[in-house]
Amino acid sequence: MDIPADTSDTLRNLILESELELSKSGISVIDKEEHIVYWNKRFLEIWDLREKDVANKPRKKAVNKILDQLENPETFQESLDRAYKNKDFESTDIINFKDGKIIERRTVPLKKQDTYYGRIWYFTDITQQTRREKEMETYTTQLQRMVSNRTQELIEAEKMAASGSLASEIAHDLRSPLQSIRNAVYMMKKDPEKFEVGLELIEKSVVRSLEMLESMRSSTRQLEPKLRRTDLNQIIKESVEELPHPANITIQLELDDSTEAWIDGPQIRRVFDNLLLNAVEAMPNGGIITVTKHRDEKKFIIQISDTGVGIPEEVLPNLFERKFYTTKPHGLGLGLSYCKRTIESHGGALMVDSVL
Repeated sequence: MDIPADTSDTLRNLILESELELSKSGISVIDKEEHIVYWNKRFLEIWDLREKDVANKPRKKAVNKILDQLENPETFQESLDRAYKNKDFESTDIINFKDGKIIERRTVPLKKQDTYYGRIWYFTDITQQTRREKEMETYTTQLQRMVSNRTQELIEAEKMAASGSLASEIAHDLRSPLQSIRNAVYMMKKDPEKFEVGLELIEKSVVRSLEMLESMRSSTRQLEPKLRRTDLNQIIKESVEELPHPANITIQLELDDSTEAWIDGPQIRRVFDNLLLNAVEAMPNGGIITVTKHRDEKKFIIQISDTGVGIPEEVLPNLFERKFYTTKPHGLGLGLSYCKRTIESHGGALMVDSVL
């Protein structure tokens, strides 16, 4: 069905007018002679105008009626003058009213095939939106301050936890030399003739304790190991000889003749102390600890095994993590993490194999 041309134009105009009236923005159209030729109700509401104030009125006359409402009327007038001096001018800016209302203003030229027909203005009330944004900004600032304060609290708590962790690690590792000193004192009291032997054992344990403390002090910086030519067999034997363990635990040594190794002796000794002590604690009812060592080309392979109940499979991946994690009823699970870090700093690897 064909629609007559005049009817089609009428429908288009009605649709256009309906759309403009439904718009949330105030809209006004100024022709090329700078007269107001169209406006919607929202435009009148925003500017508190009546139809007689704008109908076919020069835009300057209408503007004079609204300047008193603005915080910066001079700026408002300057932007209008720029728009009408330059037919290609387009802009978006913010207008602040004395009563607190905030309007976003936008203008574009009405042109077709380089012919200028006038200018259209859009005025959108963004008062509530701006207030919400400011409230959100204030809330965000407060939240950031709270997060900053909380972060600082967590940092302080982490420092305390780190201090506690270090203290616990020191206590964990000093148990072995302190037990050796205790055993030496007991032996000296029971048999005065072994005074010299006991005194030598005490001196060695004290020296080892001081080395541990120095290692602990520098561990926060994770210093590189001080490599020296060292008798590896002697370190293993001393660790075994000074290991505190009950009579129902037997220790077997199977060491090859290749003894010379470039290592940090005190660090590696501490590794053996930790591993052997873990083996003892894994066998509360007694058992056998076997220490084997052999050289394979350029590396040493050392194995410390025990006949304890073993480690659950789900525990193995976390065994060497540096945290308060342990499979034993006592202790903090700190020794193994040190062992892993130390062995890796020597270019080696620490592995575990266990079946529950």
